Amino acid sequence: MVKRVPMVCETSDPAVFFESLRPGQLLETLFDAVPDAYFFVKDRESRFMSASQSFVKMLGATSLEDLVGKTDFDFSPDFLAKAFFIDDQRVMSQGQTMLGKVELVPSEYSLDWLSTTKMPLYDNEESVIGLAGVCHVIRDSDDLYQNHPEMRRIVDFIAENFCEKVTVADMAREAGISVSSVERLFRGTFGVTPLMYLHKTRLNAACWLLRQDDANLSVIATDCGFHDQTGMTRAFRQELKITPLKYRQRFREGHVVRRTATGQDK
Repeated sequence: MVKRVPMVCETSDPAVFFESLRPGQLLETLFDAVPDAYFFVKDRESRFMSASQSFVKMLGATSLEDLVGKTDFDFSPDFLAKAFFIDDQRVMSQGQTMLGKVELVPSEYSLDWLSTTKMPLYDNEESVIGLAGVCHVIRDSDDLYQNHPEMRRIVDFIAENFCEKVTVADMAREAGISVSSVERLFRGTFGVTPLMYLHKTRLNAACWLLRQDDANLSVIATDCGFHDQTGMTRAFRQELKITPLKYRQRFREGHVVRRTATGQDK
């Protein structure tokens, strides 16, 4: 005979019910069951307070504990982290939800397009104390690519060939459209030019390798599509305000320098 465990329900008040829940059982777990969906919570300073395991893995953290208390600057190149921070602070300062923003996020050597929603979180005194966010990877089945299948071909082409010399004409030829159409599609759909997207893909790949690999800087520069080490250094100075060597040193194991929202060491 199966022994039944008695269920205790002392109140029907939802507030009491949710307050009694052990943390981490609800949204964090549910979002892990949804393919290509990621959930996170940040405090007023844009520090991570919680997240789904899928989000932890996407950022490259070893565990949720490794993520909590850190910011996007600890896991993403500054040119991406700054954009995330600006959106965070706008949502919290204005108290308004950012709904379905299409943005670039790191994915090892390349970048993925994500649709991200962020909403402010309030305390009992109606003050904004943080935000909750959810994002999902845009796939071929989404309207973004269904309406412009040629864009998917170009994005895949760049992901596979960014280490080589790539021109807008090459992208147009791959998609079977004109150069002007490629320019118009990127600006209208993603808000960047095709060459800006290519440049950011190369930067992200270089950042990833500098943090994961001990290869010579000149080798990394070539592997990421920069003309030479000088070209890579110039790109880093322009976008990240730091040299590749200093970037690598900043992320050496056991010596992660925390960054402020403006990208300054502290």
